[in-house]
Amino acid sequence: MHGTDTLPDILVGPLLRRISTTRLVMWIVATRPLTMTLVLRPGQHDAESIGLAHHHQCVAIGKRAFIHLIDIELDTPLPCDERIEYDLQIETMQGSVQSLPEWAPWLCYEGADYPAFVIASSHHRLMHGSCRKPHHDSPDGLVRADSWLGDQQAAPTEWPAWLLMTGDQVYADDVAGPMLRAVHALIERLGLVDEQLEGATVNDSQALYDSPDSYYCRAALLPDFTSNAALRERFFGGVKKPVFTSSNAHNHLMTLAEMLAMYCLVWSPVAWQVIAPTPPALDEKDAELYRQEQKVIDTFVEGLPQCARLMAHLPSLMIFDDNPNVAA
Repeated sequence: MHGTDTLPDILVGPLLRRISTTRLVMWIVATRPLTMTLVLRPGQHDAESIGLAHHHQCVAIGKRAFIHLIDIELDTPLPCDERIEYDLQIETMQGSVQSLPEWAPWLCYEGADYPAFVIASSHHRLMHGSCRKPHHDSPDGLVRADSWLGDQQAAPTEWPAWLLMTGDQVYADDVAGPMLRAVHALIERLGLVDEQLEGATVNDSQALYDSPDSYYCRAALLPDFTSNAALRERFFGGVKKPVFTSSNAHNHLMTLAEMLAMYCLVWSPVAWQVIAPTPPALDEKDAELYRQEQKVIDTFVEGLPQCARLMAHLPSLMIFDDNPNVAA
């Protein structure tokens, strides 16, 4: 296992959430508890530095993974319809201060010193998205959205008021083999939380990850409920279904750690930089599918710097849907 000192301080984010003239909410995923300062640069106004010691919650989700929820009530309202640059400064393990353009230069648009946000005075324009499906063989919509926003940097009144994600955010029930392999590699790298699995044919999350049925055969590991026969007959024609009733349950995410890792891997390029997953042992048919999916996943990963940049500039609102959702 690699030491903590070989990991970057920030894995994911910042992702902007609720942004108003008097309140700023954003979150990041870090590899340790952090001491941070937020610096705001609203247009021609003086920069304001805000120490975040009393403005954020830090939740451990693993040995080397911490969600930081930053929630600031502002004494002086920020202006609307103006580009407001911000810098999230972190104190390093050596005691120095590192600016955001140093630890995440890809989050700044060309010609800009820092990322920025705009507080819209009205909901004149919204940007809409839904679920992340990394193995869907098509251009990434968030990459296209980032390109569009890049063209609007000098026109803050054209920026969308919100990015609305009205879906599950990730497909938990339709996961490619290489994506699941990356999920497990990140779980191990970060030491994400373990859990017991009641009623399944494996006792805990580690046994699930190590099982030869973990890839493309997950339905065989799940508890199979036979109760409520009338309801099963109505919806599934009497066919016995596992606890997850998706038709794609062969790679269904099962544990909290898998969900947490999946979100890190669909929002940030950094999570991919700390892992080096290799293919699992598969039969010939699944191995060929794995290779085909890997090509699509590789293209998806190439676009993640742009996706992260978009999420660092536009406040995003997300909803719960029919799959577990830990990012809403």
